[in-house]
Amino acid sequence: MSGQVLLCIQGCDSSMWVRAALRATGPQGLLQDSHNGSPRPDAIAGIPTRNRDALVQGTDTLAAAPQSIHQSLRDGNCKRPQQSPSQWALDETWPPGMTLVLTLRRYCEIANSAESTESDPHATPDSDFGTEGVLRIHLLEAQNLIAKDNFMGGMVKGKSDPYVKIRVAGITFRSHTIKENLNPIWNELYEVILTQLPGQEIQFELFDKDIDQDDFLGRFKLSLRDIISVQCIDTWYTLNDVKSGRVHLVLEWLPRVTDLFRLEPVLQYQSQQSYQNKAVPSSALLFVYVERAHGLPLKKNGKEPKAGAEVILKNVSYKTKIFERSTSPRWDEAFHFLVRDPRDEILTVKLSHSWGQGLGSVTLPLRQVLSEPGLLLDRWFSLDGALPESQILLRFTLKILDTQLALCRKVEGDVIIDEVIPKWDPSHLDLKHRGGLSIAGENGGGVAGQVKLTIGYSIEESRLFITIHACRALAPCSKDGADPYVSFVLLPDKKATTKRRTATKKRDLNPEFNERFDFDFSLEESAQRKLDLSVKHNVSFISRERELIGKMQLDMDQIDLKTSVTQWYDLVAEAN
Repeated sequence: MSGQVLLCIQGCDSSMWVRAALRATGPQGLLQDSHNGSPRPDAIAGIPTRNRDALVQGTDTLAAAPQSIHQSLRDGNCKRPQQSPSQWALDETWPPGMTLVLTLRRYCEIANSAESTESDPHATPDSDFGTEGVLRIHLLEAQNLIAKDNFMGGMVKGKSDPYVKIRVAGITFRSHTIKENLNPIWNELYEVILTQLPGQEIQFELFDKDIDQDDFLGRFKLSLRDIISVQCIDTWYTLNDVKSGRVHLVLEWLPRVTDLFRLEPVLQYQSQQSYQNKAVPSSALLFVYVERAHGLPLKKNGKEPKAGAEVILKNVSYKTKIFERSTSPRWDEAFHFLVRDPRDEILTVKLSHSWGQGLGSVTLPLRQVLSEPGLLLDRWFSLDGALPESQILLRFTLKILDTQLALCRKVEGDVIIDEVIPKWDPSHLDLKHRGGLSIAGENGGGVAGQVKLTIGYSIEESRLFITIHACRALAPCSKDGADPYVSFVLLPDKKATTKRRTATKKRDLNPEFNERFDFDFSLEESAQRKLDLSVKHNVSFISRERELIGKMQLDMDQIDLKTSVTQWYDLVAEAN
């Protein structure tokens, strides 16, 4: 014996009314005569006999039914279905004097579902919902790669067929291969959605494509934190574990804004870009929160579904977990999508039983989110292809992906004016000259120019890094000025394992290098080192031109490595 709800219906020729009560009865009492209690055939109400077993007997105490449930039954505006008992309703052909017996659990489920849309009209995601950002990687070019395709036992130097692998957050991107080129130009774009976790790195590896096994051409790693701190970096990175080679990148941590007026210039910038890998920069980031649903239809056999939701945007889709046996599943899952143009893209949410039988769907043009305040849409959505009461609670948030590069292009009439894309200039990090900095040569020769360096230590990576940004006002070495490059070593270093050098800049007394060098040292070991740096003029062995332009030394223990220091340092000319 178990509790059931009796919905008693008087004849349709008189005014309808509803009465809820408790009655102890067996599962056979689906339809009973209200006068003598004798059973009537299920077919009278179009209820298949097989659906009896689908009823789950409840034992809870009946709560007062919401007014919306009573009103729906009073109105009698729902047609009696033939598919499943979850769709039982009233119409004018309901047999007079019949009693429809629902389980208490089913009645309370319907009642609670109706109340939930009124008491909880909005989704309640966690505080970290929508906090992810987008890293945009412009792989531009490389220079001075080592030649791996040698001939005649190495007597004849050949070329390499280089390509790049980029790994970040478990995702791997691979560039196309450029045949027989030690100075390849890729001009490729990659985008990835990232959570700002401590210690995240982006790894770059270069290989020479071969028929059997690809040869190693070098590697380097970058800290996501460093990119986020400046948002846009345009620099050369020296390859580690090889004799020569460097890679030119532009890295952007894209600002996310809800200012709809930024969408047009971003789309305009997007339309002007062209990349070898056919990538199109995204203009927005869409966050979707799938909270819960209610009033879902039962399966064809009358059992409650194992409901799951699939969220689809173009060729990208995500699935929630499967919720066990309920017409009111709750998922509480978040997803995100890169969006090219939110004005013409459409998102679909499909519900199904174990990714089979459909339970309804929602179709949302993203332009609806653009019309909402703060680009936020949060409400209950009716499900197409389901019951009238079937709904799902969703939250949609759009963030426009602004870009510093978009600000560097202006359009006047039909003419596009390209301004210089700003290179990374962390001058806002410059510190005032610290007292006690030991710069060797202050008591020696005259000033031969300056060099700009960033020196710091990454605790997450356990790595010392030195970035050589630029030189200025270098002393000329010939009538054409100078062909400068920078070389340095970290003393003490008897075997010169820490010796590094930049590329050479032709005829330039104010060269920009923007090259970073990393060293796997502990913080204590880094503080014990001394930077011995020279700026030199690239000359041939037979030339009589002066080679050394200027030099400087810096004790690492006299700067705060953990905060990193960006500063101009004086170069001292060699004393005669």
